[in-house]
Amino acid sequence: MGAGQIGGSVALAARAAGAVTDVVAWSRTREKLERAVALGIIDRAAPSAAEAARGAALIVLAAPVRSLGPLAAEIAPALAPGALVIDVGSVKAAAIAAVEPKLPPGAFVACHPVAGTERVGPDAASPLLFEGKKCVVCPTAHSSEGAVATIERLWAAMGAEPVRMDAQLHDRVLGAGSHLPHVAAYTLAAALGGLPGDVVEAMRRLPTTSLRDTTRVAASSPAMWRDIFVDNRDQVLPLIEALAEQVAALRAAVSASDGPRIEELLERGRAGRERLVPG
Repeated sequence: MGAGQIGGSVALAARAAGAVTDVVAWSRTREKLERAVALGIIDRAAPSAAEAARGAALIVLAAPVRSLGPLAAEIAPALAPGALVIDVGSVKAAAIAAVEPKLPPGAFVACHPVAGTERVGPDAASPLLFEGKKCVVCPTAHSSEGAVATIERLWAAMGAEPVRMDAQLHDRVLGAGSHLPHVAAYTLAAALGGLPGDVVEAMRRLPTTSLRDTTRVAASSPAMWRDIFVDNRDQVLPLIEALAEQVAALRAAVSASDGPRIEELLERGRAGRERLVPG
């Protein structure tokens, strides 16, 4: 389901690996499906999610996190015996809770390929997107070991390195390593986007790598990230509060022209980055 960057890349990479022979997709956006067919990402479009899943050996739920439960309920009656279902979402505990109860026991394997760019849609898909990247696989107490192993082999064939991880730990790690950076990028871009037109025009004539690098992921899909923030709320909210505290402390120091305090806060940030991103 879905023929955007991640779903389309799974189709292309799996086809290149010889793991699939026929790719059928469904999306709420007809234009995406037409473009995916034109680009050779999918063989044909289905009129519904259930029809896309009918008879398939593997179903990929590549859709916003909060739509996964309804999609799983829709496709369940159409699943062939032994069919496997995976998702590719950035929040795993919520995905498992929404999808697993609606499918046959052991059919669902929760996945998160840690790959992708800020680009969206079929034109952003690539058979090389997962090369050298990690793919987190989150088995549960109801998972079939055979199904999990099959899905790990699939990701390896597509160039990724499968990493097993508890869903709750995954959400804590990605909340800090991906979700909060997106919060910072979106809010920074929104703050600067409100600048007067003459300043914005001058900034375009004097582009900086700082602005490009710190706001790059704010070009991502708002609908997708809306769902991620809501579904991983318990992990993201404390991190947003910690970020707000750091910004408030720096604001107070700048307001007071307190050079030593400013340097102390900046040094704390530099040290934090070295701990998180060595080298």
